[in-house]
Amino acid sequence: MKVYIDESGNLGGLGSKVSEEDPYFILAALITGEDLPIKRCIRDVRQTLKKKHRVLSELKFNRSSDPSKRRILECVAKTNSNIAYIFLRKDQAAFLSHYHGIEPQVLYNDLYKQLLYGVIHEYEFPQEAIEIVIDRFLYGAAQERFDNYLADGLMRSINVSHLDSKQCPCLQATDFIAGAIARKYRENDYLYYNKIQHKIIMALEFFESK
Repeated sequence: MKVYIDESGNLGGLGSKVSEEDPYFILAALITGEDLPIKRCIRDVRQTLKKKHRVLSELKFNRSSDPSKRRILECVAKTNSNIAYIFLRKDQAAFLSHYHGIEPQVLYNDLYKQLLYGVIHEYEFPQEAIEIVIDRFLYGAAQERFDNYLADGLMRSINVSHLDSKQCPCLQATDFIAGAIARKYRENDYLYYNKIQHKIIMALEFFESK
């Protein structure tokens, strides 16, 4: 059993006009017992692209056409997998007071921890260690500190892998899931969200979940 995690949005400009223009941060998890069907979803859509697009290093929600977005999300929704996510409204007064002056990485860590905590308590995982796969954004000692923070207090053994999404189709699929969820919140557009809604087992708002 693996949990792939990717995001949509960023934590920049908190409390500023930038926050008003991009008010949500989404962290999405794709929970799957078998990678191959997800990989096929990405492979099959890539093969439908024109040759000049087929050579792209990875498929991304924000750079893909509407037909590609629909095909990937519809394909993933047919696999034996589930989806969980947590979202943050960046303009919340509670958020600004609690995290004011604190390194943004602390908030990032807390979002990941809260998402994993919810997934583990919502989902019936086998007894072996849970495999967590994250799009690489940290290296060296910072990565080790992040992994230790995630594992602390979860009451379950986890193994964390940090991979380049260019070499990981399942992370690319998770990017499409995060993008579909973000469209719902940022633009009130349910077109893509509706294609995966029946696979969502958990949706948390960050402060309400704490």
